[in-house]
Amino acid sequence: MRIFLTGATGFIGRYVLKHLEKEGYNILLLTRASKENISSIIKSKKVDIVSGNLSDINKWKNKLMEFKPEVTIHLAWEGIPDYGVKTSIKNLKYGLNLFEELAEIECKKIICTGSCWEYGQNQGKISEDSPAKSSNVFTIAKNALHLLGREIAKENNMQFIWTRLFYVYGPGQKESSLIPYIIKCVKEGKKLNLKTPSARNDFIYVEDVAKAIVAILEKCKQSTVYNIGSGYSTSIQEIIREIRNCYNIEYIQKSKQLTEDQTINFWADISKIKKEIGWEPKTDIEEGVRRVISSYYEDNYKE
Repeated sequence: MRIFLTGATGFIGRYVLKHLEKEGYNILLLTRASKENISSIIKSKKVDIVSGNLSDINKWKNKLMEFKPEVTIHLAWEGIPDYGVKTSIKNLKYGLNLFEELAEIECKKIICTGSCWEYGQNQGKISEDSPAKSSNVFTIAKNALHLLGREIAKENNMQFIWTRLFYVYGPGQKESSLIPYIIKCVKEGKKLNLKTPSARNDFIYVEDVAKAIVAILEKCKQSTVYNIGSGYSTSIQEIIREIRNCYNIEYIQKSKQLTEDQTINFWADISKIKKEIGWEPKTDIEEGVRRVISSYYEDNYKE
């Protein structure tokens, strides 16, 4: 199978690429880097690259046409953590232009990543049937990409699978992200400054996310939506406690006045992807946190 992959050098993309290589697929990556510069993440001889980005499709579409992908996995979303108007609109345009191009070259399947934020819900179990309630420009753009992409696919007899990712974490994540930030503060003995310290969210390990996307690629035969999450909520306080335990630091939670963020407690209903795809996460939060901490030690040792 021939697979075109965008966002392969990103946090999630590197793991997706690894599992696609493991399955022996022919893969074309879209990247601004040269093959030499990203050689460390390419392990298979069946991987080729096309140089460019989503803003200049005309410069590389001939190579895409020659490759003639059967499936496209669209992970790219430039500018994160900038969720502002310009960045969101830019990414929406890039995605729609890509879908139009894929329709022209008769790509049969598109798998695209969205966000749990599209639901706009901060309480309870969230299923794929829950309505999207966009609360900011980022989620508006993601939801628009989903709805318009679905219509482009329908008109061109393509499958369009939209995945809503919950709180993905793991080795290689940006240092400013929640779990790496907590690890850094605990390790260095610094005070934590958290916006929602009492919130509970659905944290899902990045390797499990990659396996879910590859399983969807292989088993999904229709246009649909899938949640990709752990299926349960974990409090930020539990994560802090686990990280401190890993460093053998006693953790005493101070009592404090309840705040609004304590109403945040939501998680993915993953019954659909379990039933239809046969996927379920394998890494619990304790094991995942330990793996992230181990990766920090390995990186420091290499330096």
